[in-house]
Amino acid sequence: MFKNTCSLALVIAAAGLLAGCKKYAIEPPVGFVEVSSHSYETRMKAQDDVGLRVHRFENVRGGTLGYWAADLVTKLGKRGYVLTNQQPARSKNGREGTRFDFDYTIPGTDAPKFYTVVLFVTDEYKFTLELAGDREHAKAYQARVAEITGELKVRGCKTASKICGGPQPPKLSSPPPDPIPGLPEPPEPAKPAAPAAAPSP
Repeated sequence: MFKNTCSLALVIAAAGLLAGCKKYAIEPPVGFVEVSSHSYETRMKAQDDVGLRVHRFENVRGGTLGYWAADLVTKLGKRGYVLTNQQPARSKNGREGTRFDFDYTIPGTDAPKFYTVVLFVTDEYKFTLELAGDREHAKAYQARVAEITGELKVRGCKTASKICGGPQPPKLSSPPPDPIPGLPEPPEPAKPAAPAAAPSP
């Protein structure tokens, strides 16, 4: 009996330690199944091939929500993602983040996609919650972003943290995409014709 009790206690303690390594928590939303899970990343999938991923990254000193938001939008813009919406978001445990909706097309194809990412930044970590799939499914899934984000818990805030309580980033916009080697560059916009010279008297 004593041996079994000790074994059970060790199992519970080990489970607690494993849970403690994961700095975020989310259950699969309705319609999704979890296909992989690690301490730094969870991937889920819906039957219509819409993917959901939560990813944890290490933050660095001075890394704020505003800084990482601008970095994210700039890097995605250079890869051809077009920002269509930006708004505040909130996690289940009350952390403020920012949501970004993008349209994009896979280079070299005419397959339109949607990509939504919600960014949270704490003193210790950056977290992204990402939804992506064919653009025909965008409306249905983007309508669920607040609900899905509201089930995510993120950790890593220090006491009286200025990072966790920081302001929302200003309104951002996508930069022009970088040219892709091997693909023709988009044509330059047509310049207006110069006005005809007035005839000499």
